[in-house]
Amino acid sequence: MKKTFAIVGCLVFLAASPALACDQQEAVDLMVKLSTALGEKAGAAKTEEDSQKVTAANAKVNEGGAALAAGDPDKACEIYRAVAAEQGISLN
Repeated sequence: MKKTFAIVGCLVFLAASPALACDQQEAVDLMVKLSTALGEKAGAAKTEEDSQKVTAANAKVNEGGAALAAGDPDKACEIYRAVAAEQGISLN
């Protein structure tokens, strides 16, 4: 019985993995959306603290760009999604 659950669990994980994978084009699309939204936030920043938050977010986006340049779109997407969540930005 435990073996059956383990096999089913593995199959579910493997079936979900491609959906979680991120290719080069998706990573670029996320980067563009995120960069555009951060640019808008920078323009709307009213305090030094707001500006610093956007600057910190842009530094993380640059880390995503480095991951993308290194051929790791999954890592890039992970970073972009995390930054978007931190900044309250929808990437849909």
